Amino acid sequence: MGPPSAAPRGGHRPWQGLLITASLLTFWDPPTTVQFTIEALPSSAAEGKDVLLLACNISETIQAYYWHKGKTAEGSPLIAGYITDIQANIPGAAYSGRETVYPNGSLLFQNITLEDAGSYTLRTINASYDSDQATGQLHVHQNNVPGLPVGAVAGIVTGVLVGVALVAALVCFLLLSRTGRASIQRDLREQPPPASTPGHGPSHRSTFSAPLPSPRTATPIYERPPATLAVSSFSIFKASSTAS
Repeated sequence: MGPPSAAPRGGHRPWQGLLITASLLTFWDPPTTVQFTIEALPSSAAEGKDVLLLACNISETIQAYYWHKGKTAEGSPLIAGYITDIQANIPGAAYSGRETVYPNGSLLFQNITLEDAGSYTLRTINASYDSDQATGQLHVHQNNVPGLPVGAVAGIVTGVLVGVALVAALVCFLLLSRTGRASIQRDLREQPPPASTPGHGPSHRSTFSAPLPSPRTATPIYERPPATLAVSSFSIFKASSTAS
């Protein structure tokens, strides 16, 4: 039997290198690619306004931009493209003369119409000729009131109509209340006073009262009692005798 093999100098073994490599792979996190997005500014625009489809989180290695009208670039008509090397716009089949692609990939719409509403897709190509795409929405409404969508205009009109109806109902209620009070007062004025109840006295003062006799009013002779007539006759006889 031969002598046992000697250990490598310095105590280094091959399996230790494998452990170090595995540790590095475990803790190493490769950089993630951020997906770019499309944002409409403003999110809803009126006819005749300008809208910018802003490309967000665009990589610096992009070599070309291509805008398509549709939910995907495949099979959708090309609006316009932009080549970064020559810094030039390339019009497509769906180009109307109102679209402009900027060097950062954003698309500007000028004087938009209702027909421009819909989905738009941006396809990018980087230096490695890898392709990526993202889709955004363009919302357009009729220019009824500047800066207000159709729903807001309808809400304002409805609120005004409800307010007018409430004011009219309040005016009618006040007129009816005033008319009712006037009618009641008129009925009370025209109603005759109630008749007096025997034994309880009149409910109102009577306007016709019999005059009381004056204490100095002379009582006729024929109404005087007999004793009074005798006294008067004696007085007259006595006066006549004295005069004789």
